Amino acid sequence: MSRTKRQRAISDALGALIPHVPFLDAAEIRSKANQQHLRHLPAHIAVLLATTSYVRHQYTDYDDLLEDGLDRDAARYCVADEMEATITLWGGTITAEELLAAPNKSGEHGQ
Repeated sequence: MSRTKRQRAISDALGALIPHVPFLDAAEIRSKANQQHLRHLPAHIAVLLATTSYVRHQYTDYDDLLEDGLDRDAARYCVADEMEATITLWGGTITAEELLAAPNKSGEHGQ
């Protein structure tokens, strides 16, 4: 299967950022990183944002916290350590502090 330069860059960035990510999770993260709203970003930034979003929604109770009435910043704070643990398990080195500083969908930085 032929891949575009962008797809190769996303795969390379994913391998560098979280080298032991499970195959199915990697496929989802690559898909998110290739979405239109992230295409203007360098591959490594798109992978970082896609990874943080994916892990937040799939491996934490972030969505439940929002449903319980917490605002986004509070919910993100509550799940940052859990996200860091998952990413560390996958061989990544993104810290909870970096996760909290990552921009949200609108491009604004968290607190």
